[in-house]
Amino acid sequence: MRIIFIDNSINFTASSLNLKALDSLQKILINFSLELARNNHEIIFYNKIEKDKKEEGVSWKQIKNLKSDSSDILIAVQDIDLLEYKIKSKIKFLLLHYKIDNQINKDTLIKIFKQKICLLYTNNYVVNALPKNYQYVPKVHLKIGVDKSFIESRNVGLNNSNVFVTTHPLKGIDWLVELWLELIHHKLPWVELHIYSKLLGSNISTNNLKIRNIKLTLELNKGTGICVKEPLPQEKFISQLTQYKLHLCPSLDNDIQYLSILESQAFGVPVIARETATIYDCIYHNETGYIVKDKKTFAKRIIQVLSDNKLFLTLRNNSKLNNYIIPWEDVVKNFERKVSESTFYR
Repeated sequence: MRIIFIDNSINFTASSLNLKALDSLQKILINFSLELARNNHEIIFYNKIEKDKKEEGVSWKQIKNLKSDSSDILIAVQDIDLLEYKIKSKIKFLLLHYKIDNQINKDTLIKIFKQKICLLYTNNYVVNALPKNYQYVPKVHLKIGVDKSFIESRNVGLNNSNVFVTTHPLKGIDWLVELWLELIHHKLPWVELHIYSKLLGSNISTNNLKIRNIKLTLELNKGTGICVKEPLPQEKFISQLTQYKLHLCPSLDNDIQYLSILESQAFGVPVIARETATIYDCIYHNETGYIVKDKKTFAKRIIQVLSDNKLFLTLRNNSKLNNYIIPWEDVVKNFERKVSESTFYR
């Protein structure tokens, strides 16, 4: 099949995975398109690339030069207005990874039905957040795959005691820093908390008061084991994962980092997360990590895992067997099956 992706976010191609740190959505799009290409589909990907090129079987093209095209399947990413481009297609998908509150209105729903658009969603949260009348729109669940580089990776070393977090600074980092200073550092002074964040970097200025306060707190509490790290491209990040015993998720936002959590689980890193409706789609409580409701329990679980190698080994082994971890090969096979079996609007 000839499958066209159209995205208006940033400039990226397949090689971007190991050249720069990417958002989870871009990583999903790259891996999904590459696996489709490996299955002998013709893949064209329009985005903000500066020069047309072909990488690993995918033709990456400049969206600014898109006048017209045709395909068997069209996948517009996050923005329904992208479907206004003149692309003839038998099946049209609007791929949703994040909520689209700014596009939820009567006109959008009319446009979806008029153009016979099907929703292709990566997590239940984005669908559950839609208004009730969207229940009549055809939907296909695209389960998030995990790159085989994480699945086939080496195990985490027992001698390492560091933990890390990749959550956005506005989604619970202040809560985690406070917890660390009050309940963790004085009990485990040798342990380091690594925060992967560009916004909290020393060279980044911001007008956001909350982020500025977090940066000030970190500046005033040097020597407490908290280190801000620059987000890394995939290959470099995988090489760093061997030093971590825990992935922490302090966010209470249901729009959590599914992919980041699943990648850690595939590598064998247990996860400790605050309870949300969607975290149960990523980890198994008491088996591959812990889902907790309060600060003291969160800290208690961190200390337990870092202090008990037997417990860590059990969680690590269970994490790698997490049933939510799906190779991209299986994701594509499932997508192909759903496309062939479903009638959608036909």
